Amino acid sequence: MLFYELLLVFLLFAPATGQLPSQDILSLLEFKKGIKHDPTRYVLSSWSEESIDFNGCPSSWNGIVCNGENVAGVVLDNLNLTADADLSVFSNLTMLVKLSLANNSITGQIPGNIGDIGQLEFLDLSNNSFSGPLPSGIGNLKSLQKLDLSGNNFSGPIPPSVSGLASVQSLDLSRNAFSGSLPTSLTKLSSLVYLNLSSNKFGKKIPRGFEQIMGLKILDLHGNLFDGDIDAEFFLLSNATYIDFSGNLISTLSSQQDKFLPEISESILYLNLSHNQLTGSLVSAQMQVFENLRVLDLSYNQFSGELPGFNFVYGLEILKLSNNRFSGFVPSSLLKGDSLVLTELDLSGNNLSGSINMITSTTLRVLNLSSNGLTGELPFLSGSCTVMDLSKNQFKGNLSRIIKWGNIEFLDLSHNRLTGPIPEETPQFVRLNHLNLSYNSFSGSLPKVLTQYPKLGVLDLSFNQLNGPLLHDLLSVPTLRELYLHNNALTGAVGLPSTTSSPEPTLRVLDLSHNKFDGSLPDKIGSLSRLQVLNLAGNNLSGSLPPSMADFNSLASLDISQNTFTGAIPNNLPSTLQSFNASYNDLSGTVPENLRKFPRESFFPGNEHLELPNSSPGSSNSPGGNSKKRPSRTVFKVVVIIACVLGFLILVLIAMFLHYIRITRRRKTEPVAIKDARRRALSNPSSHVSGGAGSGGALLVSAEDLVASRKGSSSHEIVGPDEKLAVPVVSGFSPSKNSQTSWSPGSGDSLTAENLSRLDVRSPDRMIGELHFLDDSINLTPEELSRAPAEVLGRSSHGTSYRATLDNGVFLTVKWLREGVAKQRKEFAKEARKFANIRHPNVVCLRGYYWGPTQHEKLILSDYISPGSLATFLYDRPGRKGPPLTWAQRLKIAVDVARGLNYLHFDRTVPHGNLKSMNVLLDGPDLNARVSDYCLHRLMTQAGTIEQILDAGVLGYRAPELAASKKPLPSFKSDVYAFGVILLEILTGRCAGDVISGGGGGVDLTDWVRLRVAEGRGSECFDPVLLPEMANPVTDKGMKEVLGIALRCIRSVSERPGIKTIYEDLSSV
Repeated sequence: MLFYELLLVFLLFAPATGQLPSQDILSLLEFKKGIKHDPTRYVLSSWSEESIDFNGCPSSWNGIVCNGENVAGVVLDNLNLTADADLSVFSNLTMLVKLSLANNSITGQIPGNIGDIGQLEFLDLSNNSFSGPLPSGIGNLKSLQKLDLSGNNFSGPIPPSVSGLASVQSLDLSRNAFSGSLPTSLTKLSSLVYLNLSSNKFGKKIPRGFEQIMGLKILDLHGNLFDGDIDAEFFLLSNATYIDFSGNLISTLSSQQDKFLPEISESILYLNLSHNQLTGSLVSAQMQVFENLRVLDLSYNQFSGELPGFNFVYGLEILKLSNNRFSGFVPSSLLKGDSLVLTELDLSGNNLSGSINMITSTTLRVLNLSSNGLTGELPFLSGSCTVMDLSKNQFKGNLSRIIKWGNIEFLDLSHNRLTGPIPEETPQFVRLNHLNLSYNSFSGSLPKVLTQYPKLGVLDLSFNQLNGPLLHDLLSVPTLRELYLHNNALTGAVGLPSTTSSPEPTLRVLDLSHNKFDGSLPDKIGSLSRLQVLNLAGNNLSGSLPPSMADFNSLASLDISQNTFTGAIPNNLPSTLQSFNASYNDLSGTVPENLRKFPRESFFPGNEHLELPNSSPGSSNSPGGNSKKRPSRTVFKVVVIIACVLGFLILVLIAMFLHYIRITRRRKTEPVAIKDARRRALSNPSSHVSGGAGSGGALLVSAEDLVASRKGSSSHEIVGPDEKLAVPVVSGFSPSKNSQTSWSPGSGDSLTAENLSRLDVRSPDRMIGELHFLDDSINLTPEELSRAPAEVLGRSSHGTSYRATLDNGVFLTVKWLREGVAKQRKEFAKEARKFANIRHPNVVCLRGYYWGPTQHEKLILSDYISPGSLATFLYDRPGRKGPPLTWAQRLKIAVDVARGLNYLHFDRTVPHGNLKSMNVLLDGPDLNARVSDYCLHRLMTQAGTIEQILDAGVLGYRAPELAASKKPLPSFKSDVYAFGVILLEILTGRCAGDVISGGGGGVDLTDWVRLRVAEGRGSECFDPVLLPEMANPVTDKGMKEVLGIALRCIRSVSERPGIKTIYEDLSSV
């Protein structure tokens, strides 16, 4: 219809000659209508109806290439265009040879008539937001030589019709969501030179036939789900120079016998098979020579056995075998200067042992032997190595041997057993940029030579036994960006160089925490103006905070806790602060307004004379009352208090007397059955509820109680019968005063269904904030949410969760975020919108969020899952829901959780960040497991994320690397660790936070299991209720396999497998 309207316009306004604009021009104008934003006006300024050339092609239009009277090319790359493109209009450009719209923000689909552009030779839609399937009509582009659809959202299988692309030389479909198996028709594209299908969801086996494409030079299939084996003939017959099959599920070669590496073609220069599931030893005794192979990457597999000497790869330059299970010694030939031409060698994350005496290779530049079991003293180095990582081994001795290591640029010797002082005689490391000696036992003072390295950027000497003063000149080294000296015994003042001629310091991170520094901070500390992180916690610093701290214009984190600072907090600390801690000091005055966004725990305990305006009533740490009030009022208050106390004592005595009389009268006639019932009640605390129907009372919720979620509180913190329940006051979302609830001790993070009574959410005011939805699954107004009855489900370090009942009877889970936890509005909204794409049967869907006008009015809406969390079904404690889980149920739950994590990690590329059994919800009678509370760190401030990680540490789910990290952030590997802990809970029936007797004292769950397994008593770890099932050999074998998987999950981070491997292993149990 639009086309005909446009045609009519041109009929009315055409020149007197009667000429009309060409079909090509009309098609381009139709495409222009879909452009919503053109920041450079490259298209909108020139594609004008007023500049139409009625004689043919609009050659004056930007991005248009003409061939006579026809459009031959449309090139609109890198313009940041936002458009909803109708690509079907280009089918009218019969002579179009090139269509390139790369690197924009264009949406749309490839139309079925794409094959009508018969002359098209070049089609590039890369790095946009196109979606939908690849139509079968694509195979009609017989002249197409290059097809690039990478970096979009295309999905579905590749149609078999691609075999019609007879001329295509370059085919790039990477970074999409294509799925299914590869059609064998791909192997018929005889003109292919470059094929990239990486980062999709292709599965099943890699088809045979690619080796028959004689011109194929680059084949990249990494980051998919290919499994099974690879045809060994491919490597022997292929003419490709670059082959990348990494990041799949490949396990074997079709002709593998006692070796892995197959015979390969002389043409292969680069071979990457890392991040798969390959097993066995590396090579056989009789091995062909790989004369041309330059790069070999087999890291992150399951290879075992000893390493060969690699004398069969004459030209090998890069060898990566990290994170396997290799054992034995490091072959000396890999480190010699006369056998190989290696420039990079990575053997980290294996089980290698023995000592390394000498490194003489003249070509080796990068050497990574970290995370092994290497022993002895540090090696002699006479080569030209510039990057050396020997961390996480068992090297001992001192640093005397590094005197010869003058070419080093990056040196990491952390997590070893090195001792002695850091020598003053160390050479002039003229290239040294990164030096990490942390987690050793170095002693003595800091040598002055540390200030003389001209390129030193990062220095980490933390967790040693260093003493003596701080080198003042160290803080002004012009190249130093990060300095970590925490957890030592350094003394004296924190000083700065007295000279003013020093160049401006570039220091970004300064961590001097947990030493013995004293005195006051220098007035000129603000001269370190580029600091982003400053940590002075756990020292003996005193005096007032210098006003010059306001000059830290980029500071993001400041921790001065556990000192004896006095005086007021400076008023002008930068607004860039995201984390602040001044607790355990003697500060006074009023907290500056720009710091009131931080939680109370940032200021208290300690600081008795510090006032925090607008804090919760009754919770202020500052002295109450005015010292100048009249004495009569003070005396009156004392009298009233004494009278109240006396009255209370009298009432207690009367109650005790009446209780005694009643008991005395009943004792003569009390039946045995009642005594037994009482005894049973006392042994079952869950039978005692607060505010129950028989009590005639209610659990009072008052304004004083509405502070909720103290720092360090865990999500399984139990509200006792005599406690008031902490509930947030949200505009339009607050509990009624007469509401009742009951809580059973040990019930985990949710109230038991049978005791859960209702907190009616009533509000005299309607919600005045904004309610945003992430999809169309729910439709409600803020008013409906404000009047929805709600029930408390649980609380954690970042807020409280409720079950809200909408007018239509639908349940929603509403999570209130504690004040100061949520990011700023713009960033919060940006991150929240990303949740709209997270949809999976084993992941709880987020439906929307509410942004209120004040700091504490932030709500997240998600699906309500019943009957409850894994914790409420698993732990053997009062309030457990239902009978103990069977082994079949537990295994299914484990697989469900792994599947959900695999989706988050690989489909959405985000870590969960808060995985624990309380956040594994069981859905319906089949108890389908769904993970919840994922990715909250993306909505929270850095301080909130750190609190969440600390909370995980209290509960036993925090990975060791997060505990040791200076700036902990959730990661894929920390998720795997937490999942391993959940597997141990499933196997043992114990809570991760339990302290268990073993090893001569109390140990946590992970150490207890490790200890039992090391003693050969792993079966004693299993939940006793599963013992009858273990009589079945299949069940017994399965439980032991899952135990092995769990132990792999809680290895060190370098040895920990990815969730894809874990999911596949669990699925095969």
